Amino acid sequence: MWQDGSVSESRPDQPAQPTDAEPLAIRMISDVESIRAMADPTRLAILFALMQPRHGDLLVLSAKDLAAQLGQPQTKLYRHLRQLESAGLIRVAATRVVSGILEQRYQACQRDVEFRSGFLRQHADESEAVMAAIMNNFRDGFLTVFRGTDEAPDASAEPEIRKPKLLVLDVRVSEATAARVRSSLSDLSEQVTKLAEEDPDGVPIHVLAAYYREAGNEDPGTGTPAQT
Repeated sequence: MWQDGSVSESRPDQPAQPTDAEPLAIRMISDVESIRAMADPTRLAILFALMQPRHGDLLVLSAKDLAAQLGQPQTKLYRHLRQLESAGLIRVAATRVVSGILEQRYQACQRDVEFRSGFLRQHADESEAVMAAIMNNFRDGFLTVFRGTDEAPDASAEPEIRKPKLLVLDVRVSEATAARVRSSLSDLSEQVTKLAEEDPDGVPIHVLAAYYREAGNEDPGTGTPAQT
């Protein structure tokens, strides 16, 4: 892995030497610059790609590597990489000379991100842009796999874990049940994260779980369900 900022002038293929810089386990997002940097589908895809561990370590990738992984033109990524670097979400972890050209290789500055309590609501416009980028990227990936599965010669023979699954529920439940459903989603997130840490070489999966309670059917001014 390329983990430092030195330049190899004589041997482009010579590995760089590691530095002491270690990514944070979790970065608490509490500044507008960071959330604005994340509010773009391409930048979000870059960040997610760099935050995926391999053999327990975060990847160190060049713009060329990222372009191949994301299916994007390499020249399109440089502006996005600079913005993510400026926000402190990624860093230049190594440099080397390739065919007389200085190549920078990037690493995420954290393994995961969280948002300070209330921060998203304080910056609703930027937060909505981030959520839209997350949902758009997930939708695009889901539909790509969905079309690929549908076009397979014998889709029924595909292993179950390769088949995308979509669940949408619009139901009426008690307040207690609604609370349990929301809590279950949090538990699922913790379980999947823990399992991923136990098997860093496993197959990549993408899960989008969301919940919201629709307003309505409440006694005015109390916020409690109306009695019928």
